[in-house]
Amino acid sequence: MDNSDAGKLGWGGVRTSGAIKGLGGRIRKLRVGLGLSQEELAAPYYTAAYISHIENDRRSPSDETLIHLAERLGVSPDLLVTGRDPNEDLRLQMQVDQAIAQLHAGDADGAEAMLGLSLTRARKQRFRRAEAAALEGLGLVAKRRADWLAARAAFVQAEELLAAEPPEAKTSAVTQRAWTHFMTNELSHAIHVLETHLVELGEKGAPDPTALLQVYSYLIAPYFEAGFRERATEAAQRAHELEPKVHDPEHLACLNINRAQVLLEQGHRTDAMRALARAEDLYRQLGWRDSAAKAAIALATAALENGDLEAAELGARQALAELQESPSRLDEVRILNLLGRIARSRNEPRDALRYVARAGDLLADEGSLERAWNLREAALCYVDLEEPAIAEPLLRDALEMYRDAGAGVHLATTAAYLGDVLVRLGRAEEAMSVYREGLSEVEDLAV
Repeated sequence: MDNSDAGKLGWGGVRTSGAIKGLGGRIRKLRVGLGLSQEELAAPYYTAAYISHIENDRRSPSDETLIHLAERLGVSPDLLVTGRDPNEDLRLQMQVDQAIAQLHAGDADGAEAMLGLSLTRARKQRFRRAEAAALEGLGLVAKRRADWLAARAAFVQAEELLAAEPPEAKTSAVTQRAWTHFMTNELSHAIHVLETHLVELGEKGAPDPTALLQVYSYLIAPYFEAGFRERATEAAQRAHELEPKVHDPEHLACLNINRAQVLLEQGHRTDAMRALARAEDLYRQLGWRDSAAKAAIALATAALENGDLEAAELGARQALAELQESPSRLDEVRILNLLGRIARSRNEPRDALRYVARAGDLLADEGSLERAWNLREAALCYVDLEEPAIAEPLLRDALEMYRDAGAGVHLATTAAYLGDVLVRLGRAEEAMSVYREGLSEVEDLAV
């Protein structure tokens, strides 16, 4: 081998004719760690003196010398030059995947600890993708705890790290950030974020089908809640058309849960139930108990819409039992609200109110769409108990939340309930005003 180092290009295109920062120290540390002498490291092509010069940064090795040293030290040449092991990036990504699986199995604290370690290591070694993946994982932990602002901050940081990457690299972070806007009643913002990303994906030519499916899947719910039923249907159809090209069970399950909402609206109840059952099965294949519970909740809700109260209650209670292994405050709230609706459908308003009150206690002062739903359910229980005066302020609070969120369908429905309550209280003029607001909202949705 040639000892000359003049005019060579080092690993990764770095010119080795100049000093490579930290190279000598890395070689010395690895050599000492292996118990090798300079002579043993040099043999059979080089001298101990030459190795000494390299370790003291008085000489820069040629490419051939780098390869020799890397082989003797049992590492890659890239690690010697940059201080980073390229396999470490893959190991960190796998560690993040393991932590996310741990999160979905119900161990949020353990997942958070593992993700924190991954984030620290990724930052130290400047692996941007692994750092972004760890941040997304921490965002999922915060999302599970319904800490929407912390989750959003993590997803935004992940997006920023991936700004120079192809747009599909940040699709996961973008869709998750949009969901935090959806959960904090910012429907228009969620829609804007997702539609903007669709444009970015389209600008590169042939968009990645998995990324497109993700975005369309996440658009369904905010479109639906905002009253844009045609857009929700179109998004569901486009995602469904992409389904044969996508093989990731997580994204396919997400699509089926959201698409079921549109199918139910269109009266295709059998197809909706089939989609939800497939989502639940996919999540169980992944071992994601929390997501399987979400699918079970959706199945139970669909059963209620079908008028099958027994199946609805059985499904809700099974989902509640599932959450014992994978606790989630927000999912527990949804089940309690659902059990309240089931009890109310059975003309058992006091039992219904107990479920709804427990859900309200878990939500505290959270201003999410789930909170608005909870307030409306509590109000309807009081209506059934012949206590319209207690129902009125609850419906007004729910109406205000829906108004702020731009949730047109729910706003119109809640306005109708409030108008009925005001009529029962003998305030017909106020009732007419509220009815008009609801009717105006329906007319706007039709346009």
